[in-house]
Amino acid sequence: MNRRSQRVLIIVLLILIIFLQLAVIYTSFNKQKAAGISLNQEAGYYIQAAAKKVIPAVVYIEAIDKSGSGSIISNDGYIITNSHVVSDSSNITVRLSDKRIFKAKLIGSDPQTDVALLKINAEYLTAMEFGDSDAVDVGDNVIAIGNPFGFDFTVTTGIISAKHRERGPTEYRDFLQTDASINPGNSGGPLINSNGKLIGMTTFIVSDVRTGELGFAIPSNLIKIIFDRLIKYGKIDRSYLGISLQDKIIVNADGEGKILDGSEIVLFDPKGPAVKSGLQKGDIIIKINNKSIEGSNQLRNYVAWLPVGENIYIDVLRNDKELSFNLTTVLRPNNF
Repeated sequence: MNRRSQRVLIIVLLILIIFLQLAVIYTSFNKQKAAGISLNQEAGYYIQAAAKKVIPAVVYIEAIDKSGSGSIISNDGYIITNSHVVSDSSNITVRLSDKRIFKAKLIGSDPQTDVALLKINAEYLTAMEFGDSDAVDVGDNVIAIGNPFGFDFTVTTGIISAKHRERGPTEYRDFLQTDASINPGNSGGPLINSNGKLIGMTTFIVSDVRTGELGFAIPSNLIKIIFDRLIKYGKIDRSYLGISLQDKIIVNADGEGKILDGSEIVLFDPKGPAVKSGLQKGDIIIKINNKSIEGSNQLRNYVAWLPVGENIYIDVLRNDKELSFNLTTVLRPNNF
């Protein structure tokens, strides 16, 4: 074989190799494209199925000069919504997804968590199923349903962007953050997971011209506590230790701050149970009933839902030494 024939053969082989590589790339691309379409179709199916399951349990609420959304949580007509939607309103109407309209009675509300409980005179309703908000992970798909700007039963989708957000208009703050679109009229509506279970109640948004809008929802596990207590007592009582708290921040030589786990005692209520317990200003609470404490907001929420009159054990750090104390919770005064 002469040199010219060898060159021709090499060129043919190179062309063949390139062709085979292109064929492999093309096949792989088509498979990925098909897989992407399949995943999108599957996600769309779950959104449709979850929304179809839940919409009959979503309601439109009108009060004096206000409107919002709510969720039916019992077959006999109990409905949860935001306190700010129905507060100071004697005339509340509820419209169901089937267009029936009912007068609603306000059973009770808790402005400190922005949760209210309504009752309509109806039976055999489709009720929302509670999910476990503690089991929600950042990145989970979620669906928000409500009546933004008066557009009935609007469905938007997104993910859980963060958990345990402490920024908000209420005193007890432990919100789920989502990028699902939430607008005026969504307040009180459900935030559900891909299985159609209630994991939160949309309550407020934070808007910024640069970053857009962030939505926040009250976790379903907290809603269930409020619901159970309003049903049983018609009001919300909270436990109280009589201490003011702040997160402990240490600053290194470079001026960099770091928030430590635990919560620092900064003030005592002279009439509270903690003042005679042996605790001191500057103590850092690290555990209650052997439960680790990460920050002041978590501690405040945890204590609030303990039964009034319960004996509890508190572990603190004082001068790098761990000490234990016990005291009994009391009913939180109205002025705290």
